[in-house]
Parts: sequence; C-alpha cells; structure tokens
Amino acid sequence: MKVKESHLAILKTLYGAGADNVVRGTAGKAIERMEESEQKEFSAFQQLVGELFIELMEELDKGLEDLADACPHEPDPRKWDLSDWVTFELAIFGHKYEELYRTYAKQEENKHLVWKEIEARLADR
Repeated sequence: MKVKESHLAILKTLYGAGADNVVRGTAGKAIERMEESEQKEFSAFQQLVGELFIELMEELDKGLEDLADACPHEPDPRKWDLSDWVTFELAIFGHKYEELYRTYAKQEENKHLVWKEIEARLADR
C-alpha cells in the first residue's frame, strides 16, 4: 500500500506525542472532509498502521521476555539502584530496540521512536 503523507500526518496527530484535543479535533475534521473514496483509503491505511503497531508491541514484549533473565530481578525500574541499571544497560546493549527499552524503563516519552519504527515498516511494504 502506498503511504500517503497526509494520512500518516493525520494518524501521527491523532496518536502522537503531545497532541491535545484541539489538534486532534482538527485531524478529525480533515478526515470528515475527505471524499468517500479517500476515507476508505485512509481507513485501510489506519488498519495497516494498527496491525504494524500490534506487531511491534508483540516483538517488544517478546524481546523483554528474552531479556528477563539478564535484567534485574526487580521488575520496577523506579526501584533500581545503580547496579540494576548497569545490568539492564548491558542486557539491552546492541539490541534492535535498545533505545525504546531504555526510554520505557526511564519513563521517558518514546512515541517518536515507535512512529519511526512504524514508518520504516511502511517503507518496506
């Protein structure tokens, strides 16, 4: 499926970091103004992106399961000491999703990283 930049921009507005209700409302109005054929195209694209998102989340979960034995025994990063962080960093070093795991553990915003991966997968289709 060809990626329409406008469709991607709308989805990022709806589901991206930092979007407020006013911005989301504007994106919703853009969808409403689409012709019926484009709305169908957008819906198919939205479904594809949703499937890619679920696929990515499953990969991230599987990766965390694989890392579990090498990571600290305390599952809550807020309770980790320096030793736990070093263990975690060594466990994720070089992993495909290293930055995603790190930002997640630090409770930092990482939607931009998720979107980056989704966009890469869209480009591969």
